[in-house]
Amino acid sequence: MIGWSRTCGGGEFITASFQRGRLPHGVMFMENELVQIFELLVALVAAIAAYWQHRQKSQAVEAREEAIVEKEVAEALQWAAESEKNDVVSYFDPADDTVTKPPDSVPTRSWKMSDETRRWVTFNHKPDEQASLLKQIADAEEQRKVSYFISVPGCFYEIEYGLVKGGGRG
Repeated sequence: MIGWSRTCGGGEFITASFQRGRLPHGVMFMENELVQIFELLVALVAAIAAYWQHRQKSQAVEAREEAIVEKEVAEALQWAAESEKNDVVSYFDPADDTVTKPPDSVPTRSWKMSDETRRWVTFNHKPDEQASLLKQIADAEEQRKVSYFISVPGCFYEIEYGLVKGGGRG
């Protein structure tokens, strides 16, 4: 038997004694409650950890799916850009007749002169000079020239890709 005693304020003694291996009834009850509280805390921590891991995994899966979609979009945009580049090159190449309508990214001009530019080149010229200029333009376009000169007495124009690059009088 183990015993202990204690003096209280008025000189009285409180004595408790119990047999080896047995705790007083209240001590055992508190110990069970503490174990249950500890088990609840461990379960709560485990649940929080499981929730956090599930959330991290879900975010990783979403990020991976977004990366795959972004990669596919980038590949599609790259393919479209390369295709458009090839169309532009074909449009400006006089030897290539595969693209006759200008791509959307290109203004409507190529090695052929537009009607507006033809009117500007022939403006304020005599009718015989206008006919001569238009004939020279048609001949150059028929030969698919990218850069050429046209002239009439007293005036010349340098044409490149259907646009007036320069000119002069004299």
